[in-house]
Amino acid sequence: MPILQGTTSGSIMSTAYNIPCVIESFSVYNKTGGAVVVKVGIVVSGSERYMFSINLAAEGTATSSHYESTNIKVPASAEIIIVTSGQIDYVVTID
Repeated sequence: MPILQGTTSGSIMSTAYNIPCVIESFSVYNKTGGAVVVKVGIVVSGSERYMFSINLAAEGTATSSHYESTNIKVPASAEIIIVTSGQIDYVVTID
């Protein structure tokens, strides 16, 4: 299973996949001292479609991270996008 992972403080977009795939799961972790909002979705033909909007509390608190098991179908030539209002670590598992 391929994994898309890293740290961002704005937004990231994966490269387009040339075959359909599925986002099996993702996790996000807030690395800042304040609350942040994270949106996870896909970009199809230039149109952003967000499936999840997550509010994360400050780093080190009980709700500073989020894990989601999903079954998001990503069409061929689409990209995965994550947008955040603060610095986060992210991991996306793709099949």
